[in-house]
Amino acid sequence: SGKLHADLRMGADVADAKPLQANVDISNRGFCLFGAGFIVTPEDAAKLETEAPIKDYRNGRDLTDRPRGVKVIDLFGLTAEDTRSRYPATYQWVYERVKPERDANKRESRRKNWWLFGEPNPKLRVQLTRLPRYIATVETAKHRLFQFLDAAIAPDNMLVCIALDDAYPLGVLSSAVHVVWALAAGGNLGVGNDPVYVKTRCFETFPFPDATPDQQARIRALAEQLDAHRKRQQAQHPTLTLTGIYNVLTKIRAGETLTAKDKTIHEQGLVSVLQTLHDELDAAVLAAYGWSDLLPSPACGRGAGGEGGFAETLLERLVALNADRAREEA
Repeated sequence: SGKLHADLRMGADVADAKPLQANVDISNRGFCLFGAGFIVTPEDAAKLETEAPIKDYRNGRDLTDRPRGVKVIDLFGLTAEDTRSRYPATYQWVYERVKPERDANKRESRRKNWWLFGEPNPKLRVQLTRLPRYIATVETAKHRLFQFLDAAIAPDNMLVCIALDDAYPLGVLSSAVHVVWALAAGGNLGVGNDPVYVKTRCFETFPFPDATPDQQARIRALAEQLDAHRKRQQAQHPTLTLTGIYNVLTKIRAGETLTAKDKTIHEQGLVSVLQTLHDELDAAVLAAYGWSDLLPSPACGRGAGGEGGFAETLLERLVALNADRAREEA
């Protein structure tokens, strides 16, 4: 029994958390194309002008599974006449493969500006200006994972992009502290009831720790190792996916028996190394909050809802910290 909150939860009132000014205008969704013809293979891109604005492209499946290796034609900032004059082959490609679909679009702006993405997202472009890399997470995914993407990569609208190139925030976001918060603050969707990362609820309300320089350096170093470890193992093993790796990690934490396939993933992904990195990162982030008393906790709150007592205590403290920060900012 207890007070029932707006999100139909009892205990910590996560639904009442306030957006924090410190986190506003940092996160954004990627580009919504409204035209499959913008996507090209490397072989097709080689047939177009070498100087044409064609970028590597990533969607949610590219991050959780394996990158498809496709590219995207991004003509933002150019008129149709500019494109035809400067990049005639690219113009013809888009004219033949995008314009017919756009001519049937009900929104006038999309019919009129057929050579541009349906949602070109100029705000995101400003946010990512001059950054060498940015943090990205898949909006709907079984495992809440964050990673760096190179600034040259164009993100799909199913990616939530955070315009920070520092590994310190990557480490905090990758920790159990933020995972538990995101699971409670976000929604669920799809056949698998996968968690949804809603940037206004999961990121903009999240209170980062008031970490010391030494604590930030420790978290930053662990986050760089984590990001590099996953990318290195995937580069060495073409069939290895992040979903597969974290499925095995979840089984290991739960003490479940690994199948032959799981053991292969465990060996290729060096999943025990990954586990130690996450454990050390969780401990470092909790120490930055001054909440080391919450350790040790099984799986550090990872999984469908986290370890009950750990997750609930953590959420109560985060809700209180959010309220304190909101008052400070006011």
